[in-house]
Amino acid sequence: MAVKERNQQLRIVSEALLVHIPDLLVEDPSLARDLMSVTATALRTIHEDIEKSAKAWDKKAYHVRADALRREWGWTEGAANYAMGLVLRGTPLKRTHVAKLRLLIKMKLEKPARRQMPDPTRFRGAAQAVRKIESQRKAPVRW
Repeated sequence: MAVKERNQQLRIVSEALLVHIPDLLVEDPSLARDLMSVTATALRTIHEDIEKSAKAWDKKAYHVRADALRREWGWTEGAANYAMGLVLRGTPLKRTHVAKLRLLIKMKLEKPARRQMPDPTRFRGAAQAVRKIESQRKAPVRW
């Protein structure tokens, strides 16, 4: 994944947390949970990409660069774990959960000028799909 795709994933996270989820917490809590699942998956994708890039730089003996990349993006794993925990937990999402997740994300989140998700209802069922995948795993995965 290039920087362009990583930034696109961040725009998806930004839009979900700033535009859609706060509005849906009261109106449609299940869709808010589905969008939180999309957010967790996007954060996990960013984390995996950072690790892949850092390992490639380590192979080329660019250890300082790899370590700097890991330090800059180290927050992604914790934020992804927290978001996935909110999805897998049975309790309803609250504004405080969204606020805490926004604090875990060290990048400045801005409302995107152009929406990445014009129709958030197409993500309906994402949380249930993630739960199903997690229940089928033999060993627990660290999100």
